[in-house]
Amino acid sequence: MKDKTKITNRYNELIALIEEYNYHYYNLDKPLVDDSEYDRLMQELIDIEKKYPDVKSGSSPSQKVGGSASKTFSEAEHDPPMLSLGNVFTDSELIDFDERCRKNLAIKKNLAYCGELKFDGLAVEAIYEKGKFIKGSTRGNGFAGEDITANLATLKDLPLSLKGDIPSYLSIRGEVFLTHSEFERLNKLRESNSEPQFANPRNAAAGSLRQLNPEITAERDLKVNFYSIGKIEADRRINSQKDMFEYLSMLRIPVSDKIEYGDIEKMRKFYNYWIENRYNLDFDIDGIVIKIADFGYRDILGSTSKNPRWAAAWKFPAKEAITVLESVDFQVGRTGLVTPVANLHPINIGGVLVRRATLHNFNEIKRLDIRIGDSIKVKRAGDVIPKVTDVILDKRPADAKKITAPWKCPSCGSKLIPEEIYIRCINPECEAIKLETLKFFVSKNAMDIDAFGPELVLRLYNADIIKSISDIFKLKKDDLLKVERMGDKLADKILSAIEKRKAVPLSFFLRSLGIRNVGDHLAKVIAREVRGLKKLFEISKEDLSRIYEVGPEVADSVYSFFHNKNSINIINDILQSGVNVEDEIADGTDVDSIKNKNFVFTGSLTHLSRKEAEDLVEKYGGRALGSVSKKTDYLVAGGSPGTKYKKAMELDITIMTEEEFLSMLNER
Repeated sequence: MKDKTKITNRYNELIALIEEYNYHYYNLDKPLVDDSEYDRLMQELIDIEKKYPDVKSGSSPSQKVGGSASKTFSEAEHDPPMLSLGNVFTDSELIDFDERCRKNLAIKKNLAYCGELKFDGLAVEAIYEKGKFIKGSTRGNGFAGEDITANLATLKDLPLSLKGDIPSYLSIRGEVFLTHSEFERLNKLRESNSEPQFANPRNAAAGSLRQLNPEITAERDLKVNFYSIGKIEADRRINSQKDMFEYLSMLRIPVSDKIEYGDIEKMRKFYNYWIENRYNLDFDIDGIVIKIADFGYRDILGSTSKNPRWAAAWKFPAKEAITVLESVDFQVGRTGLVTPVANLHPINIGGVLVRRATLHNFNEIKRLDIRIGDSIKVKRAGDVIPKVTDVILDKRPADAKKITAPWKCPSCGSKLIPEEIYIRCINPECEAIKLETLKFFVSKNAMDIDAFGPELVLRLYNADIIKSISDIFKLKKDDLLKVERMGDKLADKILSAIEKRKAVPLSFFLRSLGIRNVGDHLAKVIAREVRGLKKLFEISKEDLSRIYEVGPEVADSVYSFFHNKNSINIINDILQSGVNVEDEIADGTDVDSIKNKNFVFTGSLTHLSRKEAEDLVEKYGGRALGSVSKKTDYLVAGGSPGTKYKKAMELDITIMTEEEFLSMLNER
């Protein structure tokens, strides 16, 4: 019995220690111990739970690496209901909201409000009893949602045990979301595994939180911020939104640090600031939330059956709108791909007048059953590229016309070649292909020539000043000054930027040629293997396909390009215009322990971001992969590793800490 008490005390001590380390690591970004010490304590905790299952606590930090899979989600009721917010869209509607609140409160003075960001994620509720996390659920219909306790417990910044002045019961409401960087990482991983990519961070967050297997949720770095209390049983009285945020922070519950307090004019400034600066955030917001700060006033105003009367969501301008498809153009890209583009009846979406939108491909036209004359939904994807998302069939006019794919290139008139869901022009002299190739060559994804944008390319092309890539490197100041809206300073800046690109490493040059299937990553992979430009004219298709990550399709594209008479002429012209393509040399020298080895990263790294770590591997001649397989040489495990760790153990792959990885690189 004495031994059992000792074990229980040690177990509780481990929970307290690990929770303290988690808080400093994930919430304060100030780790107290290194990864190896953290991993040792976590393993000790897990060992105790396995040996003494009756000791295991429901709020154990071991849950953050995922639990057992569930077959379905049970229902979870909300007490009180999780009401939705009423919306305001215009300045006049904001004034109406403020006047209505003051009228119902019978006061004439300015009201004090709290302004918060409106996270574009999934609303959740978390419940604590005696400071222990016991239940998590989605919002659902407001009265009941799905029980996602096991999944919510895996979120690294959600405390499983509260600190400080702990209430006997607490239910809190917040938003789970995914950062842009994590969204990109997940999609890159899914692409490498030939899985369909997530459409947007919100869908990815919702899908991640509703996984039947919590281990999958644990692999994804979901974030959560809480903004309201549903129900509380505590000695402490909370009188305002500011009091509430301070109290939740004291309990170590994650809350937003982007909050404004003040009158309605302050809320207007808060809104205007974030509508301009939201793109600087690493997550999506779709507006701000305005709440009366004083809880006493809230009690007086109460709620309708749907919305609280004391709060409103001031939404940013809509990203989606309904308009009419007037016609369809067929646009030729740099690889000859012909893409259907919708010409729309002009519509304002999010403050931008939209006249054109992408239709992707002809399979998408067939799937949507879209016709000229249809009323359609158009969305500005990422607030930038408009795309057609849906057709309103009950508004279809009798004379709506079907869209038929062209059989001749709309630019040069050559016969188009069908390729699965696409059609392509293969005429190298096609004017559209030549122009788009020039636009790509100077772009950030290629040679990255500063101040040399697509509009300047078009103007120079139409003026017959540049017709090929080599012409770019022959430009004189007088040539540029012939172009409309071109001044001395801008011309000098462009010429200086061009001069800087006359000496480039092979990988840089290779990515800029616009070879099908060869982007930045594969350009680096190929360049590191062949080292020099000359080798690309000599290497066989078979040897290309033997390069790790270069499949038959990529090998065929590269081989065909460097054995095509037109491509050879283009490269020779570029070289003769003064461009020096330098042999590919790794930054520094290859590290023997890294060279040609395959690395996978999992968990939260302390000293490096995931991308920085992967870049270091490639810098020293290794390969950074997205998933664990028999070909993996090393798994570098940070804090709270997920399923990759388990798979690496099963495959007997060498697992190392971040410190061991950095020592291998001799970077520290």
